[in-house]
Amino acid sequence: MKTYRYTLQPYKGRHTRYTCPQCGTKQSFVRYIDTCTGQHLGTDIGRCNREQQCGYHQKPDYTEVKSQNSKVKMVYTQPLSHHRIGTLSHTTQLAAIHQQSLCCYNNNHLVQYLLHTYGFAAVERAIDDYRIGTHDNDTIFWQIDATNRIRAGKVMAYDKHTGKRKKDGTPAVRWVHSLHKLQGYELRQCLFGEHLLATDTRPVAIAESEKTALIAGIHLPQYLWLATGGAHNLHADKCGVLRGRRVVLFPDAGAYDKWLAIAQHIPNCTVSKVLCGYNDGSDVADWL
Repeated sequence: MKTYRYTLQPYKGRHTRYTCPQCGTKQSFVRYIDTCTGQHLGTDIGRCNREQQCGYHQKPDYTEVKSQNSKVKMVYTQPLSHHRIGTLSHTTQLAAIHQQSLCCYNNNHLVQYLLHTYGFAAVERAIDDYRIGTHDNDTIFWQIDATNRIRAGKVMAYDKHTGKRKKDGTPAVRWVHSLHKLQGYELRQCLFGEHLLATDTRPVAIAESEKTALIAGIHLPQYLWLATGGAHNLHADKCGVLRGRRVVLFPDAGAYDKWLAIAQHIPNCTVSKVLCGYNDGSDVADWL
């Protein structure tokens, strides 16, 4: 995964989506920004999210473009060098890598599977909400905490036809900080989707896997779905950010008793029994 100076603007609400210059659809156009200054490029430099109906995508691949204030700026399309990356703090490095990853969904096997299964509107909303990233054909699940700080990027490989994890020798989990060789980085995980707590007041549902949270969020939108990222990653201290919220845990089959014990230490928390009694490794997404 490369880190470029210019990237598509991350979703931060409807005000960050614009009218497409080609098809005229409102709030469907994502503009490119300069990651060094945070400023937009030209009003026609960006991508329409209506890929099938419109397909407009103007990249900043020429020498000069007009910025929003009509001043001419130089465009550098080469990735940031490893030397330049190495001079930045870990927080800044992850922020730059995160922004650059929010693209290339045609190559993202999990996203393609979800699009085929659930359609464009639902999947676009999930991608924007959870800030799903792409690494080659794989998916990056970014862990962003309640203060909007990027903690980590978890990279996982899926089959685009089945949506199942690949078992072709690819490591089950890789981390962005390892792929980018961020020396001295200390992994401190948080709940996947935790950043949504700041603006979403729905009751919270917690699943084990990130993919399950995405799928369950489409089927059961009455909950704000988060994920622990692993059966052993549910801890009462990590759930401290949920104080004051109604919480429902949805453990995978076989994990009910373990999660029930942890739930005793989480205020206003209950545990779903939908998979209680099963021991086949299935999860809420399979049940749905």
